[in-house]
Amino acid sequence: MSQNLERYWEFGKKFEQFLRPATFPIAIKLIKNESEIPPGCKSPDKDLKIQNFVCQNFTMVRRYGSSVLITEKDIVCKFARTVYGWDEINEKMAEWGNKFNIGLYAKDLETSKKIQRHIYILNNEYIGLVISPLTRTKVEPDVVQIYCTPAQAMRLTQAYLYMEGGILRFTDAGRMGSCHIGVIKTFQTNKPQLVMLGNGDRVWGGAEDYEVMYSIPQSKLDIIIEGLEATHTAGLRYPIPKYMNYKPGFQTDFEKRAKKRAGGTILKEN
Repeated sequence: MSQNLERYWEFGKKFEQFLRPATFPIAIKLIKNESEIPPGCKSPDKDLKIQNFVCQNFTMVRRYGSSVLITEKDIVCKFARTVYGWDEINEKMAEWGNKFNIGLYAKDLETSKKIQRHIYILNNEYIGLVISPLTRTKVEPDVVQIYCTPAQAMRLTQAYLYMEGGILRFTDAGRMGSCHIGVIKTFQTNKPQLVMLGNGDRVWGGAEDYEVMYSIPQSKLDIIIEGLEATHTAGLRYPIPKYMNYKPGFQTDFEKRAKKRAGGTILKEN
């Protein structure tokens, strides 16, 4: 197992080398039974004596470096409990969802119902998730998430398309981000996803205003790393190299005042 994990540790180091993300890339494994739980994982209910949202645990892993186990007893987010199959999908749940949406995310019932055809659901196939920092992950991940800036997300797309060609198609609802698109959709479609983190991820999950998230299925990690290395060698870098080979210019009036105040930082012409 450790030899297999070392492969993912190296992936984590490569992402940190080529992207320099502000927080740890994270490895996420969907588990079907307790035998898949590695030692040393913390859980909100057992260790913190709280129940929380899935997105909070992603942040604990990417900022603290913890390894976290979550199951249905840890999570109180109704949406997450539904899409992970921990709560039954029935008319009562649908009615609650529409009441929540109307006036907040949808103007009326008809508009609210349109989102339903775009939801990905696990149907209680998995008892939970194990989440670890990728550079020292305790599990072989099904999905890797990287919280990043738009420019870093651009580099990941460039890397993927360098290898695969064409374009990537993303969807966005302004919500249902890290736990839904970032895990379930990524896992079920087997395609990388750019996630525009919504209010849940920002209010409770602690994501910053400038952050987006990039989610990569396990099967695409090799080619994205290869693409990152190749495009980096070709000159597509992060941080983005800004063009500096030019002489600054000023409007005439501003130039006079600037030279007067510059204190030697602007060379005055003779």
